[in-house]
Amino acid sequence: MSESSNPSPTPAAPSAEPAPDAPPASSPPSTDWPVLEESAPSATAGASTPASPAAPAAGAQSSLAAPRGLSYAVDIVFCIDVTGSMTPIIDQVKANALRFYDDVQSNLTAKGKNVDQLRVRIIAFRDFAADGAAALDESPFFTLPDERADFSEFVNGLVAEGGGDAPESGLEAVALAIDSPWTTTGDRRRQVIVVWTDQPAQSLSPTVLPPDIASRVPADFSALTDAWEDEQGRMGSSSKRLILFAPDGPGWSDISGVWENVVHHPSQAGGGLSEVDYGTIIDSIGNSV
Repeated sequence: MSESSNPSPTPAAPSAEPAPDAPPASSPPSTDWPVLEESAPSATAGASTPASPAAPAAGAQSSLAAPRGLSYAVDIVFCIDVTGSMTPIIDQVKANALRFYDDVQSNLTAKGKNVDQLRVRIIAFRDFAADGAAALDESPFFTLPDERADFSEFVNGLVAEGGGDAPESGLEAVALAIDSPWTTTGDRRRQVIVVWTDQPAQSLSPTVLPPDIASRVPADFSALTDAWEDEQGRMGSSSKRLILFAPDGPGWSDISGVWENVVHHPSQAGGGLSEVDYGTIIDSIGNSV
């Protein structure tokens, strides 16, 4: 599957993150994101880079221990297009919901990363112009693994239906994701938004939104960009990540061409992300932590 981004990483097999003083690559950047930051925004990359693998103590397996006893907290918000064409990927999500936590942790373990707190939330979207109030369904954050049954129940309640002709209301979902009640716990945090859609995005238009949604969504793309880039906003300037499984087209290409900390996996328009492998989704999340 081809991939474009800003920067434009190339999907890679799980690998150890480079040492902080490694020379820059002459080829396009890796999909490994910068390492988790310290809680203070001004922390240097070197201060937050995991130690290079060392010989473990006799009889001990210590590679997963967080350095200096720091705790890691990761929040993931999935913005999922639940219009009729999205049945293939939604079926994948439902089939893997209960094991999602284990799959993410296994992927992180293979990368030498350790997460103490993992929370996930769902924003399911359709088309406000065509579906009105039925165009949006939001969950709270579920803490995994403790609330995995509730997470699975919400996911299994998603139904691929509705939506008018392309495009859909994906930018509204991203705006609501940015405004999520992100965790403030942990010494180091990561805030990840993952978008799944096979259609371009409608332009933001407050006039088609219910009043309670309109009050939470920027009026236009420029204002949405400001919300993403706001260093004093809800999302930390170094902790935020956006992963797009979305076609090249209005909205998504605009985001991947302008916003920082974005990886874009171009999808087939109208194909329901049937070409996207579940393992690719898990690995993209692992690389973002």
